[in-house]
Amino acid sequence: MLSPKIRQARRARSKSLVMGEQRRSPGRLPCPRKPGPVLKAGWLKKQRSIVRNWQQRWFVLRGDQLFYYKDEDETKPQGFISLQGTQVTELLPGPEDVGKHLFEISPGGMG
Repeated sequence: MLSPKIRQARRARSKSLVMGEQRRSPGRLPCPRKPGPVLKAGWLKKQRSIVRNWQQRWFVLRGDQLFYYKDEDETKPQGFISLQGTQVTELLPGPEDVGKHLFEISPGGMG
């Protein structure tokens, strides 16, 4: 039998560790502003908050909103991260991250 903590982790939906992410009630996505044109799109890895493993997701940047999907063919996003009032910082890759483009999103526009 699984412990209550493990059962809860299995039921929990993936949430980003990014502080600026919008919270949502179970089964409902918050209502983002009308999305603008796609500025960038591609595969990124996102860390889950409970299990803390990394999952590959298809991300689409529209204005100051970063939407994420299970794959690039999905039409309904799993969630989104509002970048309004956040700071995006490019990180230098380590020896194990050669060829990767790393960045961090943190709250506040001043660093």
